[in-house]
Amino acid sequence: MKKTLLLVCLLVSVLGAGCMFYSLKPITPLEFDKIYVAPIRNDSFAPQTQEVLTKRVRTKLTNISGLELAPSPENAATLEITIIEFGRSLATTQEDDTSQAKSFSIKMAIHCTLSNNVTGRVYFKDYRISDFLECHTLDGDLQVLQRQAIPRLANKLADQVCDIICHLW
Repeated sequence: MKKTLLLVCLLVSVLGAGCMFYSLKPITPLEFDKIYVAPIRNDSFAPQTQEVLTKRVRTKLTNISGLELAPSPENAATLEITIIEFGRSLATTQEDDTSQAKSFSIKMAIHCTLSNNVTGRVYFKDYRISDFLECHTLDGDLQVLQRQAIPRLANKLADQVCDIICHLW
């Protein structure tokens, strides 16, 4: 019993030490403390995706310590995003009907531009980010599945956008 208690205490202390140094702060301090997220443009066939992606990016940026969202581009950095590609491709079909999809993957690509309106510096321009998501269905309702998958894909892209902003080179 004593050995088990000792092992549990040791395990908790090791796991706790790993989380001790975690921080949401960028590795290097940013040159700006306010960021304006411009309305996202949609140059693809992604249905109503710009609203979902805008919300996800803004939510992720509010979680970055020392950075706040600005209501206008004056005296702030500006993030511009354009959805440039959206596609859905068949992955597998139903066993009894090969014209019916059983799973598919959706892919989205965006271009990002980040500039500082105070200093005039452009940190990156038309930086391409893309990601995909595998979707599996049991009943064959692909439209519902796609509507449910788009927020998850937008979340993955928003994570990548925030990673690039926090780790400016």
